[in-house]
Amino acid sequence: MIRRLRAAAPALLLALLQLPAAPPKLDALFPSGGQRGQTVGVEAIGSFGTWPPEVWTNHDGLKIEAEEKKGLLSINISSDAQMHPALIHLFDANGSTNTRTFVISNLKEANESEPNDNTAQAQEVNATAAGIVINGILKKGDSDFFRIALRKGQAVVAETNAYSLGSLIDPFLVMRGPDGHEVAFASDSHNLDPILNYTAKISGVHYLQLFAVAHPAATDIGFSGSDSATYRITLTLGALKKKSIQADRGEEKLNDDNGSRRLQAPLTVQGVLSEKLEVDSYVFSAKKGEQWLVSVDAHRLHLLTDPVLAVYRTNGALLKEVDDVKPTNDPEYLLKVSADGNYTLRIRDRFNRGGTNFCYRLNISKPKPELSVVVDKENIVLEANGTTELKLTLKRKQGHALPLRFAITPPLPSGVSLEDANASAKAKTATITLRASKDAEPVNHAFQLQVFATDETNATKESLASYSFLTAKSRGDYLVNRTNHLHLTVVKPAKPKKENAKEEEE
Repeated sequence: MIRRLRAAAPALLLALLQLPAAPPKLDALFPSGGQRGQTVGVEAIGSFGTWPPEVWTNHDGLKIEAEEKKGLLSINISSDAQMHPALIHLFDANGSTNTRTFVISNLKEANESEPNDNTAQAQEVNATAAGIVINGILKKGDSDFFRIALRKGQAVVAETNAYSLGSLIDPFLVMRGPDGHEVAFASDSHNLDPILNYTAKISGVHYLQLFAVAHPAATDIGFSGSDSATYRITLTLGALKKKSIQADRGEEKLNDDNGSRRLQAPLTVQGVLSEKLEVDSYVFSAKKGEQWLVSVDAHRLHLLTDPVLAVYRTNGALLKEVDDVKPTNDPEYLLKVSADGNYTLRIRDRFNRGGTNFCYRLNISKPKPELSVVVDKENIVLEANGTTELKLTLKRKQGHALPLRFAITPPLPSGVSLEDANASAKAKTATITLRASKDAEPVNHAFQLQVFATDETNATKESLASYSFLTAKSRGDYLVNRTNHLHLTVVKPAKPKKENAKEEEE
């Protein structure tokens, strides 16, 4: 038996050497953001078979270079860089990493300094009205503390981004007074990231503590984290600012009609549930045969409200109550008017909360056919003389029923083609195929998948398919929920495995 294993070993080793190398893996960027006009040294946390890799970003305001030392990037942020999160991935001849988010701010930024695991070790932070961003990593079992000097009556806001960066944690914030006892606590907001708003009761040094539990939830009890659980805390002196909401009218501008606000559709209205248990009521007239799309925005606007919508018939009977319409916590209802008359809409918070920050936006509009196309993978590795499939989910709403055609831009590299690039008018899914000829050369190609919908008049509407970062395990929005930038890597085919060496006779 020993002689058999010895005989097979060279063949096994040869087979292993002929396996294709794995694509690079990017778990996180640290720090996960930077200030405009600065050049930031960033650690690419992950595993990389070769270094340096090539770098892709969708942000024109960034210049990114891989440093000579493995795992380090230099990111130059232009002084006029647009203030939206950038998407970044690294790639080499074997494929691409998943995309990670890099935040661009106009605030001063600093990195956490370990050890800062308790009040005695708390890192001092000079919080100002302009604001400061602290970048850190919550490692397993970690809890980070920061010292903040506050005067009695002075307000401070701490806003966290961790889950929204893609870190697999559910973070919490605690404010502790000068004696070390808890004086304020914050958990979820519109997602798992907490926002803490606190006004000091006494003057003195306060301690802000950040810790986390596992996400997705685990049976282990204790502080959770990892080497890639990056976070950003934005600290600002002053009260929490009310978010601006774009709408046609404020609720206070609408006339009262027997306890309801009278409106004329179509219209968008900004409202607020200013007290606990409050129910806002609106009424509008509609004619038989009309259709109106009624929705309430709060979650998608990153507001605290968890709205519930109730629609009442002309006789006052309840027609429909709607809570969440996934993937958001916002309600939506297509009202098909069965009789002329006044229809009433009532809005409340699911948990009967209220206050000046419990705002929402009511939308009443004519429904229009909608289409969104979601692709099942962001990165594709295709062997020469091979094929790979992209599975598409065709999300049609409000009666969308048009045939679809798909194309790739910019054009695919030589030797690679797109097949089965059509879908019928009522199809809810589609599968398209990428094929590489045997002569296709190894190459990396960033591309977008175009979607063309053509109606009976030959009018064509173009859109782009997207890959969604949201999954069934997501608990609210990320800083970026989707991308329409996809990546193709063409590689040489794996060499055929040679037959094992003949076993020696015993």
